[in-house]
Amino acid sequence: MIAVVQRVARAEVRIEGREPAGIGRGFLILLGVARGDTDADAEWLARKCLGLRVFNDPDGRMNLSLADVQGELLVVSQFTLLGNCVKGRRPSWSRAADPGEADRLYERFVSHLRSSAQRVATGVFQAMMEVESVNDGPVTLLIDTRDWKGRSKAVDRPQGSEQLLGVRGAPLCLASRSPRRARLLEMLGVRFDVRFPDEDGGRWRAGEDPASYAIRQAEAKALSVARDIKSGVVVGADTVVYLDGELLEKPADAEEAVAHLRLLSGHEHEVFTGLCLATAGGGRYVTGAERTAVCMSELDGDTIRAYVATGEPLDKAGAYGIQGIGGMFVASVSGCYFNVMGLPLARLRALIHELLGETG
Repeated sequence: MIAVVQRVARAEVRIEGREPAGIGRGFLILLGVARGDTDADAEWLARKCLGLRVFNDPDGRMNLSLADVQGELLVVSQFTLLGNCVKGRRPSWSRAADPGEADRLYERFVSHLRSSAQRVATGVFQAMMEVESVNDGPVTLLIDTRDWKGRSKAVDRPQGSEQLLGVRGAPLCLASRSPRRARLLEMLGVRFDVRFPDEDGGRWRAGEDPASYAIRQAEAKALSVARDIKSGVVVGADTVVYLDGELLEKPADAEEAVAHLRLLSGHEHEVFTGLCLATAGGGRYVTGAERTAVCMSELDGDTIRAYVATGEPLDKAGAYGIQGIGGMFVASVSGCYFNVMGLPLARLRALIHELLGETG
């Protein structure tokens, strides 16, 4: 979790259609949430910001805290703080947490700040905002919780992992916003980059089978990224849940998540992941899909509501995560487990070999 903390004389955030939110003397905090951040990061960072002694005492020394000067706080979400600009001209967002988890930790950070006596104003998560401030000093600090937790050390990677997957040195790029897909590639030990696709395949068409729909979505994602890279292989993926002729994608809100889980309760459903692997430029690509049958346990209304309240179902097809809390409700799986997580690994390897002309 990264915070850019500015000591300000005043600051204001404006969002179309809303009254501006502003503060006087205090801190403007731009907050970015990274993949792998936890509640502990949010709590530690909030305590660190509240305890900073960077306001001038009567002798002109930075010796006073926010509470000492009765200062205020304005917190604005800023996922672009996680952008990696080392390669190419378009930043990579591989470190950024997925929106659902980032929103939850952003709110947790704000909640910890509000436990103090200081007034806290905020922007709106994922909204287009205009921020105006007068930096007092100027004083600007960068705080990264990785420094606190010592997570900046290089990760050892298993030898030969790229060769086993079939990429053999070809740069791998994941065209996905899913942190679960990224974690599976990390588990394999392969080196990869993440780029968020800016296109999708459009809505589900009448009479379209779920596998074809998932492939169409994966293809649109992969090719939208492949057009902008000069080397390597792009992996696009899309996962959907299918039950009795109805497609259950990511729920729009908690109410829809509850509705999804009521439909799945006590029934077997199908999970389809479409894959598209494309070479740089999108000149060559291959596609495929994986199907897994999943049987869900009977869930009563209180259990469903409690699960939705955890926030886990809100960014997942079918409104459950088999690798998380939702795994308690899965009675059986027939087929690829990793497919239910969003990235069928054996199918991925087969398609890599098909695309690059290898045999595995």
